[in-house]
Amino acid sequence: MVLITGGGGSIGSELCRQIARHEPKQLVIFDIYENNAYELMNDLKNTYGNSVDIQVRIGSVRDQKRLDEIFNEFRPSVVFHAAAHKHVPLMEDSPCEAVKNNVFGTINVAKIAIEYGVKRFVNISSDKAVNPANVMGATKRITEMIVQYFERKCKNSTIFAAVRFGNVLGSSGSVIRGTCL
Repeated sequence: MVLITGGGGSIGSELCRQIARHEPKQLVIFDIYENNAYELMNDLKNTYGNSVDIQVRIGSVRDQKRLDEIFNEFRPSVVFHAAAHKHVPLMEDSPCEAVKNNVFGTINVAKIAIEYGVKRFVNISSDKAVNPANVMGATKRITEMIVQYFERKCKNSTIFAAVRFGNVLGSSGSVIRGTCL
């Protein structure tokens, strides 16, 4: 069973499409925004019919109680953590929201993954985490450090990993607007 946080977003939805091709027993799309998650669910059901059990649950990675409900209901063996605020200019204007969602959300999902015996946890990071020049990049670098911490801490249980994605075609807000001199 595979669970993808932020499953309705630009990166999460593509992960869902790629994973669905391998026909997992169950694929859970977890997202805070119901419209994208619903459209993705319908698209995947049209493509794969009943060969993949596709479930959608709405909630936030900030909400520990909701995460517990989801993990208790589905008992995932693999988690792809793609939920994050990724819009660079907006996160410059709302840095506390970036920290709450990206940093504390990652901690919440990592802790619950350990609690429920998830075998593999993959954090989806960003190329902007390399020498971060903006709030979003800094928060994604912190998520990588969180994953490294849990990987050291959980030597014989959950395997933690992080992968960095570059600019994603079709996504929005990947750069800070500049001015001409």
